[in-house]
This record gives sequence, C-alpha cells and structure tokens, in this order.
Amino acid sequence: MEKIIVQVDWCGKNYAGYINDARLGGAVFTTGKTFSDLQSDTVKALQFHIESCLADGDKLPENIAEGKYTLEYEKRISAILHEAQKYTTLAALARVTGMKNAQLSHYANAVTQPKHAQKVRIANGLKIIGQQCMSLA
Repeated sequence: MEKIIVQVDWCGKNYAGYINDARLGGAVFTTGKTFSDLQSDTVKALQFHIESCLADGDKLPENIAEGKYTLEYEKRISAILHEAQKYTTLAALARVTGMKNAQLSHYANAVTQPKHAQKVRIANGLKIIGQQCMSLA
C-alpha cells in the first residue's frame, strides 16, 4: 500500500489541496469549501489523474496504478488556524503564545509560513486554550 501526501492550506474562502509526488508524474491540485469537500474532490481528481496517465501510456508504480494507496492529509498552519477560529480567536491565541496578532493573521491567510519553532508555539497555544476551556466544565 502506497501513501500519498496531500498538503492542505486555507486560501481565502476554500481549502486547497496539493499533491506533488514524483511517482505520479505531475502535481494534482484540488479545492473545497469544506475539508470534507476537499477530501472528496481530491479522491476524484487523483483517480482522474491516474486514469489519464495510464491512458497516455505513462509508467506509474503498480500499487498506485491498481488503486492500492491511501491519502494522508497534512494540514498546514493556515488550515489549522482557520479551523481553530471556529472555537477561539487569533487575539486569544496571540495572548497565549506571545505572538503578534498580525503575524498570526499572516499565517492564517497563507501570506507567510511560520518556522518550525513558531508552529510549535501555535500548537502549544491551541492546546492551552483547549485545556482552559475544558477546565470550565
């Protein structure tokens, strides 16, 4: 079974998925209003891409050609922050992480990508907010 990685970003009003796997002979892009829509569209787009490659005589790994693969979705910070805003605000996250609200906004809108240390601070900040919310119950 082959694993294919789909990188997921939030782009304005949609999720955007991107597969760049050399085994596929090209990139595959998808979008969806919801994460579920994105997943469904990615499956269809990848199947179409594989069928087109095979019809054109392109060589693909046997497992991929036979549909023996799984998709693993890796949400980038913009997608994570978009989902987090259903439950909290960037201002709250800024207070917990010590990061600037404007900086978090740039990450949430995929204007810039955070470095690893900043990703860790954001993840830890979201965990702290979640723990604080759980302690209220």
